[in-house]
Amino acid sequence: IKGGTTCALTMETVHHTEQVFRVVEETGFRATVGKCMMDKGDEVPAALLEVAAQSLQESLALLEAWHGLADGRIRYCFAPRFAVSCTSELLSTVARLARERGVMVHTHASENKTECGLVEQATNLRNIIYLDSLGLTGRHVALAHCIHLDENEIALLKRTGTNVVHCPSSNLKLGSGIAQIQKMLEEGISVSLGADGAACNNRLDMFTEMRTAGLL
Repeated sequence: IKGGTTCALTMETVHHTEQVFRVVEETGFRATVGKCMMDKGDEVPAALLEVAAQSLQESLALLEAWHGLADGRIRYCFAPRFAVSCTSELLSTVARLARERGVMVHTHASENKTECGLVEQATNLRNIIYLDSLGLTGRHVALAHCIHLDENEIALLKRTGTNVVHCPSSNLKLGSGIAQIQKMLEEGISVSLGADGAACNNRLDMFTEMRTAGLL
């Protein structure tokens, strides 16, 4: 708050997300917060790997407990980490529940070439096309990064009104690439600025993100 940020859309970790909600409530901050969901992946630490049903149950419990509290300052979003670490069962159920409950979905997509390759190898679909096939596009969906997109994926984002979150500092620090932001803006896609997580960004400062985005 002292740094000038008064609201945020944030994906937390797999466990203890209720602590984040308590801090948001106490500080007067405005936030849409989601528990990270992961039920797939050989490289996911055992303590963070969930069963889909358990992940969904915990997410719904947080939604029921916190969504709309503090005169609407606090909102819940479903936050599956990304396609590589989530089964299609989890992703499609999240898509359905988000529409039924009228809440956002926040996930990461097409951040690096390895991720895109794994998704295409497993599904025979480009990443954004795959998410769309499961119902994870639309005006209530925010996709972070969206660096490695082809023309069809950009057209799909435009057609569905899906929101893109541009994370320039994180993308550069991790060597992920440079998103086609000018192209997206020209196509009328809604693009906002993000900072990604603290581990991927040396400072969660939106003024730094504005400057970096401007330089790019």
